[in-house]
Amino acid sequence: MVDMNPHLHLLWREQSWPRFLALLVTGLLFCASPAAAQTSRFSTAPRMMEMRSPRISPRAPEALFRANCASCHGPQGLGGSSWIDPTAFAPAVAGTWVELVHGIVRLGQIPAMPAFPEQEISAEELSRLAVYVSTLPASYVPDPAYDATVLVLDEDPWFSPVQISIAPGQTVRFVNAGNTYHPVIDLAWFESMGMQGQNSGALGPGGTWFRKFAQPGAHVVLCGAHPYMRGEVHVGQAFTPPTYSVGSPLPPPPVPGVGEVWVCAQFQDWPGKPKDGVVQVIDASSWTVSHVIPAGNNPHNLWFGAGGTEALVTNWFDATVTRIDATTKSVISDCVAGATPAHVTSDPAGLYWYVSIEGSRYVQRFDQGGGPLAPCGGGVLATQVAWLSGYGPHGIWYAGGKLITSNSMDSTCSIIDAASMIELARLPSGMHPLGACANSAGTLGATGNVMSASVSLYDLGLLANIREIPLTYGPIQVPFTPDGTRIFAANGTRVTVIDVAKAIDSITYPNPSSAILAEIPTGKGAHGIAFGAKSGGGWYAYVTHKFENYVSVIDVATSTRVGDIPLVTSTTGKVSLAGATDTGGNGVTVRP
Repeated sequence: MVDMNPHLHLLWREQSWPRFLALLVTGLLFCASPAAAQTSRFSTAPRMMEMRSPRISPRAPEALFRANCASCHGPQGLGGSSWIDPTAFAPAVAGTWVELVHGIVRLGQIPAMPAFPEQEISAEELSRLAVYVSTLPASYVPDPAYDATVLVLDEDPWFSPVQISIAPGQTVRFVNAGNTYHPVIDLAWFESMGMQGQNSGALGPGGTWFRKFAQPGAHVVLCGAHPYMRGEVHVGQAFTPPTYSVGSPLPPPPVPGVGEVWVCAQFQDWPGKPKDGVVQVIDASSWTVSHVIPAGNNPHNLWFGAGGTEALVTNWFDATVTRIDATTKSVISDCVAGATPAHVTSDPAGLYWYVSIEGSRYVQRFDQGGGPLAPCGGGVLATQVAWLSGYGPHGIWYAGGKLITSNSMDSTCSIIDAASMIELARLPSGMHPLGACANSAGTLGATGNVMSASVSLYDLGLLANIREIPLTYGPIQVPFTPDGTRIFAANGTRVTVIDVAKAIDSITYPNPSSAILAEIPTGKGAHGIAFGAKSGGGWYAYVTHKFENYVSVIDVATSTRVGDIPLVTSTTGKVSLAGATDTGGNGVTVRP
């Protein structure tokens, strides 16, 4: 690893925790946020801060430690290894000075330890945690008693068991058995904006959370990072197992497309592969799947580099990205990127990759041309990192020299100057934004807000909110059409087409719903959208679905679904509360 301070990596390896932390507190650490020294031009408070109601008591320090710190540093803080980069030693923290704990928790170390902002661990919680750590191992609090265990997995159907029955007053132990953050949150907590229900907060690999259920009835829990992952706890009652069905695809479009359509079939099983996920390549000239490429742990999003010769894939349920040779359709390497890499984009010149690190609060820039600052190059410089005041960047898009991110964990949007990698603004969004996009001119941006069923629009020049457009279901990806006149929003079982001119003109069109031009039924779990050329002229929109075994094709000119492309997947009979699994796709992009 190459740092601005070359001694830091050695300190980490030598297990010299106090010396390492001293550098953090004195401001010498390479990853200290440039934004921390700036005065923000915007005072908009993040939604997560609002959702942390005063009625909700701070979490106990031992609960915070076992949910996050113990994953790397051990249950009593005696040391271990990083779950993000297993080659990085996680030093013993037991007995560390209180002031130093504050520094490392807030700043972390790229990539081996994420930073925990105040949206995740409040100032009061951090103060209590610091005291707890400073007095370990003597202060160690063993796990409480529990009556049942539910594992949270990377593999579908994600909660094991998906449904469970317990008696009133019993406690369930939730264990993250995956390779990334899987926070367990009551659906009621989301719906009430934090006024009801409970939230584990960040729950790292191996982390545990103990939840006592006193109220009889059905309690829905979900993963706060991946909200389609859902389970049910039935208190004092039996349950009915979920059922599933998959739709039948339409015939392929009569007019072929141009190039290749690459689809992240994130949930698909693969023989001999312990974690889910492959990338499927569709030949648009024949509407057939030409290649299936096993890649990473739940490959979620992908983008092509300069000349379309290499694809970079983010493995959302891990800490890695996968490099794929686009010509040979073979994996080049898996590279550590950071906690929970979600989306990736590139600048038009093909100089850099930009990866959103959802498990922390930054965007990582990688060189495309190789060298120490490329993926797997082992280098990290401060100039390659955009630190955000928003938390949990998921979607990311490049346009007009700016980056826009959707910050899922505090319901905000960040706008970044791509040249300097400095956050220009943090703006509010709807609840739990996932998709982020901008028009090609770089003047307008949008986020798809899955938990509030809306699309937020932004003026990227004025760095300001425009307004929200309500939809029927929660949208994921919300790209602008190539001419910038419309937004195609994948939500629920459909694609909603939004007139951009009407959406941004609240004076002439005060009713935001008047901007909706069309609702196009496609399939269950509509997720990703990418535009590709249509043979003979025009554009197609390719729509992936989490819970269908096909990609839908929409003619952009007529806003009409003209056919479907079957994927090479098979539903094995596993079923989640959200729908059938081992199906469909998430991220999608087109290689011309």
